Amino acid sequence: MASAKEKLDGVNVRLMGLFKAEKQTMMAFNGLAQAATRAGKISPAIKELTAVAIAVAKGCEDCIVYHAAAAKKHGATREELAEMLAVSVEMSGGPGAVYAAKAVEIFDELP
Repeated sequence: MASAKEKLDGVNVRLMGLFKAEKQTMMAFNGLAQAATRAGKISPAIKELTAVAIAVAKGCEDCIVYHAAAAKKHGATREELAEMLAVSVEMSGGPGAVYAAKAVEIFDELP
């Protein structure tokens, strides 16, 4: 089973491949991502935790890995993650609980 770091590396490799295949679109998408997660009234850490919660509700493990790493990089704590995941589970039920558990595992494995 791949580690969280290996999973993150895989996500980044796949995204880079898409970037090379469709640079203009991915540059625009990157700009959107940068603008959406900028510091403002809500911190980048909370914005990334929100992205993790949405990824959990959508069942996207690659997105969970990517945004959990970004949340941790911005200083999000395990406790903040757990609170955000509680809302995600509320909104997505049993499948959300399964992906939320993956999110905690991934967060804990990341440096």
